[in-house]
Amino acid sequence: MRTHRTIHAGKLSSLPAASRARRCRLIVAALMLFACGLVHADAIDDLLAARMQASHIPGLQIAIVKDGKLIKTASYGIANLQDSVAVDNDTVFTINSMTKGFAGVAVMQLIEQGKLKLDSPISDYLTDLPTAWRSITVQQLLSHTSGLPDIMGEAGYFIPMAGADAAWKRVQQQPLEFVANTEFRYNQTNYLLVGKLIDAVAAQPFTDFIVNNQLRKANMPRTEAAGFAHFQGVVAHQARGYTHDISGELITVYSEFPPYLRAAAGMSSSASEIARWLIALQAGKLFAHEASLQTLWRPAKLANGKTSGFSRFLNGYAMGWQVIDRPTHPAVALVGGNRAALMVYPEDNLAIVVLTNLMGASPETFIDAIAGHYIPTMQSINGIAVAAEVLDEYVGDYAFEKFSISVSVEAGVLTLLASGKGQEKFPVFAETDKDFFAKVIDATFHFQRAEDGEVTGLVFRQGGNDMQASKVGSHDS
Repeated sequence: MRTHRTIHAGKLSSLPAASRARRCRLIVAALMLFACGLVHADAIDDLLAARMQASHIPGLQIAIVKDGKLIKTASYGIANLQDSVAVDNDTVFTINSMTKGFAGVAVMQLIEQGKLKLDSPISDYLTDLPTAWRSITVQQLLSHTSGLPDIMGEAGYFIPMAGADAAWKRVQQQPLEFVANTEFRYNQTNYLLVGKLIDAVAAQPFTDFIVNNQLRKANMPRTEAAGFAHFQGVVAHQARGYTHDISGELITVYSEFPPYLRAAAGMSSSASEIARWLIALQAGKLFAHEASLQTLWRPAKLANGKTSGFSRFLNGYAMGWQVIDRPTHPAVALVGGNRAALMVYPEDNLAIVVLTNLMGASPETFIDAIAGHYIPTMQSINGIAVAAEVLDEYVGDYAFEKFSISVSVEAGVLTLLASGKGQEKFPVFAETDKDFFAKVIDATFHFQRAEDGEVTGLVFRQGGNDMQASKVGSHDS
């Protein structure tokens, strides 16, 4: 295992905004050089350094578990740009919806104790529910197939605008969005009720139940001390949160979760402590029965017999866990806040935790690449190698009838960005030197060349439909 020391790089608050942004980039670069150059960097360090530089990630932690042992931990970059505080092993990061995985384990523990049943209606355990909610099952809450209206609202700002009590009152007055078990739709109301279920059935707050039955058993004192208050608590050594605004400038992020939503997104932790939790989980220290782990990770099936999730990549949802169902190297994952993620590869005895302080870092998109350093046969998942000069020829803008796609190369990976508000860059992976596939959406991309070899167009295939684009310009990657 390896870590690095903290470097103090000076304060930024007295500098103009543009100078602060340049200074932040310089500090991140300096810290990355120290972490990945002066302490005998390995291939994982190099990969992460490239990803951090490409996505402008201020700070990152990683922990890797192989064959039930923690084989690598490392910290990179800056936890707090305002005060130039480096990430170290004591730094804790908000993990947002990764908290749902802990809630799922808590429910499974209560099932083992005979206090809950997955297929029972939630009205068996909770009173004062709207009539339409009473027949929804525990399983449907956990798997986001309940059809409940979302307390966060479409834009995700409902609670801060209306206030927590008003939001809870209003959401109970909304109609169901679909018949239970016919669709998957991610929804924070589900885990609000999961928290209430744990409170009621365990006869103690869900926070206490998780602390006593998971954090202490897995030796997670930093996580326990951080509590469930997200950014609202005063937490020692907590990384600040950042994102890029529409102009690309780095800005500070702050979000609020009222206490009743913290089973969905309240926790903060470190990569090494989450790794210890995964070791305890797979070693049987958190469950009484070996079969419980399989139940925890089994994706729910809809009425049509199919599973559903966020994308072709995260194509199922179990008890707070996303499922990556694929022919080789299947995995389960927890993803939080578009900034933190872990993946467990049960058949390969491997688990990888990556925490960052950048909303938009999307570590779930590059954890498979890290896994490829430990699993030799990951090539079919991560794509074949394509020469850098060939990738550079694809860089540019491609115009479709109603939108465009900008193609760039970041950290040696072909990356696409569709036009339109709220779109985010995503990597694609090579099947041939002309054909690429995405993990975050069910889509493929074929680059076209003229007889002289010049790249002229792009065919985008999604849902069985082909869309043709012409290359209309080039730009630096």
